[in-house]
Amino acid sequence: MPVFFKSFKNLYKDSVSLMQLTASISSTTGIEKLSVAMQTKANLQRAQILGLNIDAKPSPNDLMAVFEAADADEALKVFNLIEKALNAKEERKSEVKEQKTVSILQTKERVVDLNFALISVPGAYAAAEALKALKAGLNVMLFSDNVSEDDELMLKEEAVKRDLLMMGPDCGTAVINGMPLGFANVLKKGSIGLVGASGTGLQEVSCAISNLGGGLCQVIGTGGRDLHEKIGGLMTMYALDLLARDDSTKVIGVISKPPASSVKEKIIAKLKSIKKPVVVHFVGDKNPKSQDGNITYASSLIECAKIACALLEGGSLSLSKDEVLPKAKSNESNNALCAIFCGGTFCAEAQSLALECGFNVKSNVPVQGAKSLKYEGPGNVFVDMGDDEFTNGRPHPMIDPSLRDEFFAKSMQDPHVKIILFDVVLGYGSSLTPLEGLKKLIKLNKRSDLNFVCHVCGTDEDPQSLKNTVNELKALGVTVADSNYDATLAALALL
Repeated sequence: MPVFFKSFKNLYKDSVSLMQLTASISSTTGIEKLSVAMQTKANLQRAQILGLNIDAKPSPNDLMAVFEAADADEALKVFNLIEKALNAKEERKSEVKEQKTVSILQTKERVVDLNFALISVPGAYAAAEALKALKAGLNVMLFSDNVSEDDELMLKEEAVKRDLLMMGPDCGTAVINGMPLGFANVLKKGSIGLVGASGTGLQEVSCAISNLGGGLCQVIGTGGRDLHEKIGGLMTMYALDLLARDDSTKVIGVISKPPASSVKEKIIAKLKSIKKPVVVHFVGDKNPKSQDGNITYASSLIECAKIACALLEGGSLSLSKDEVLPKAKSNESNNALCAIFCGGTFCAEAQSLALECGFNVKSNVPVQGAKSLKYEGPGNVFVDMGDDEFTNGRPHPMIDPSLRDEFFAKSMQDPHVKIILFDVVLGYGSSLTPLEGLKKLIKLNKRSDLNFVCHVCGTDEDPQSLKNTVNELKALGVTVADSNYDATLAALALL
């Protein structure tokens, strides 16, 4: 099909709103190859990866729309929809009678009590904008990715020097003083403070705490590389100091994928110095100890939430270390599961649990002990649909589930696949209709030997409603578990 392109001069929109707009237009029109983004070199390259070959030069101050359409008439309708959506956003802005500002510094001058900046710009400009914000005395959440580790280290050192938060780059989740930022959920307020280098890990634990009747005072994301050797856990250490000094924080939780060994030692030493109970979970890290002074080690994300709630009540959770796990029975059980995740931490936790149970695992983001998807031998497949290889030029599947739905449909057609395990992530930033495509696919299923197992991460107060989402899935015959850990166990038990 022919490719159509239009450039909107001197028009800027942040990446999150453009991903949401792209998802909305794609859903409305049925056009799969569509990109509405800033006209940067990186976005032009992503368009080419999608097969949208255009003769256009980078122009970072302009916004572009590029897509495939059957003919010029269809293209005109799509352009009209895009322009209408863009104009609607401009009209909503104009209703707010405030003087327009064009920079962080200008805004800071006009709003004297401003103390926080949420930054979502192309990676090439992100570090510079974050540095401006820090120098203006603002705490920063940097949603943008494609920022070098050198720049990340520089920004976090600057932030610590100025006694400021520097969450990110690639920080997708936070709730600061009750304000949800990025991908976040509607949570009960309380006295548990979380720090995490894991977006969906933070969402899983914070939602579980809220659903268990506990409450959160702060949910501080640090960006996924904070516990890398080079960064040294700078923002995790700073955030822990904040929570240690905060009188409203009674219990502290730390969630991350396994950190560098030297950084792990530093974090544990810091936690031991805090005069508050702490629960720690490093996803996939098998710590032989369950208790170490004021630190309790959790073996899963859901156990982390349960321990935090128990500690808040002044007790301790009886850790179930004698749990009977399902075991691989045959070679067939090493090919029959396809696990499709929007959340990267969910994918990592599920892989680690499957490996612990003795199953062969293949993944596009393999944890230690798992094979690459390119491996031709046996292995159950675990896919993180939010990884760059899938989202290059397309919205994250939490924003636009259609990418996940395409992979889901292919897996349903594979006769070797007997179980499909998947997640649904609710909350602000996520699709308001996360089940729209899935419901159609599952209703079309004619195979009696195909089972569906799911975990929904969210709360009843989220815009999409946890209760309603779970009920819709159960009505379709899907087995729905209360946590990612339990969903994985349920899927493995079917092998």
